[in-house]
Amino acid sequence: MRRGGRWLAVFLAVAVFLAFGFSSVRAEIKDPLLRVLVKKGILTEEEALEIKREAEAEAKKEKEEVAKAAAEEIQKEGLALPKGLRGVKLGTLTYLDYTNGYGPFDGGKERGESYFSVTRAYFDFKKKINPWLSFRLTPDLQRSWNAGSYTLRIKYAYAQFKLPDFGFLTDLKMEFGQGHFPWLDFEEHINPYRMQGCMPREFFGTFNSADRGVSIAGNLGGKLDPNFVKQLTAHYPIYKHYTGKYGTFWVSYMNGSGYSSGDNNPNKAVEVRLTLRPFPYSTSGMFPLAGLQFSYFGIYGEGNNQATFTKTGKEFDDPDYNVNLFMISYQHPWFMIAAQYSTSTNKNDGSWVLFNDPNNPTSYDEMDTTLYSIYGDFVLPVLNEKLHLYARWDHFDPNDDNGYNAEGQFISSGNDQADHYIVGLAYYLTGNNILLVSAEWVNFDKNYRISATRFNEHWGAYSPTGTANLDDGFRIQTVVQISF
Repeated sequence: MRRGGRWLAVFLAVAVFLAFGFSSVRAEIKDPLLRVLVKKGILTEEEALEIKREAEAEAKKEKEEVAKAAAEEIQKEGLALPKGLRGVKLGTLTYLDYTNGYGPFDGGKERGESYFSVTRAYFDFKKKINPWLSFRLTPDLQRSWNAGSYTLRIKYAYAQFKLPDFGFLTDLKMEFGQGHFPWLDFEEHINPYRMQGCMPREFFGTFNSADRGVSIAGNLGGKLDPNFVKQLTAHYPIYKHYTGKYGTFWVSYMNGSGYSSGDNNPNKAVEVRLTLRPFPYSTSGMFPLAGLQFSYFGIYGEGNNQATFTKTGKEFDDPDYNVNLFMISYQHPWFMIAAQYSTSTNKNDGSWVLFNDPNNPTSYDEMDTTLYSIYGDFVLPVLNEKLHLYARWDHFDPNDDNGYNAEGQFISSGNDQADHYIVGLAYYLTGNNILLVSAEWVNFDKNYRISATRFNEHWGAYSPTGTANLDDGFRIQTVVQISF
């Protein structure tokens, strides 16, 4: 290139730079009056920018003074929140229910039922006290069927401690007090329809959803890809929980009796859940495998009661109480499916026992139960993709040995099983606020026994001293879940 050409190129580059710089400065001056004054040469661009900065600083100062004066006025009038309520988060989880159907509630015979009810009403009070300590209090409104009214009890009351990461174990937390049961809170974030009724094991009466003790929980290897979680929550808002990259875990040392019962013996139950996510990086394609999880849950303890053998009035030692549960689940942006198999020895209150000799309370054996369950949910491509189809089947076998119950009645292990079915349509109103209409029925074998007196969350709960020769039950249920 000739020397003149080089100088021309340099000149053009400087001109472009200066033009860009000046245009950038002008772009910063958005006030119409300042722009006119610069254009007429009354102000330089630097002077206009200085005036702009001074005006913004003055406006900010004035805003701060107004806010300060308002705060002082609130304090003076006694309208400020008490210190303990500052930073508190309030919320609710409420189920508004209408049920119409029939069940074996009249000495085991069919009886029709139709009623409106509030099946759950939680009022959540949460406060972050400092970066590593928070507190939750959740009163629970419970139905009192016989009184036709409601009673208030405490569902959760625990301190939560945020713990530092420990190698592969991340996002660690500890709950101390009346906190979450390790399994059900996890399963209820896989199956979104707790509003309809209990999860399988709780429906048949093995355990419930909270207890008193201490727990440590966390993720394995950090968190799942947030873009994949965003895809999941587009149709399933509740899937923002339990998003460990390689899985999650929960270990508890608790009374074992459940939050609705007292602790009647010194034994404590060890409860463990381990969930593995083997393909965390498979987040694209038609069937991303990042949503595939394998879970194990176990309970190791003793039944809660040092119960009395009714026929003789004599007590027997605390029976064993163990649970082993395995589940495979797959969460997809458009559907969810899960299958589980579980066994139990006894239940949390210690009452699932049978006696070899009806006159000898020391001759008991714990009942060994088996449960199979499959459920799934599918997003339907209608109504802005807010309509879901849900289905579930549970099969429960309460006993594999003959014996005598606590009242001396013979209990046969044959013909004593139950099948539970649910089919429903769920419409996601907004967020996690859902309208669910479902059909539910339970088929009871001749020797299956229950003690329930009307429809409730676990009206299929087995009781060895309950009524046998049951008619089957069926109901149509409409539930609105309010969650915020």
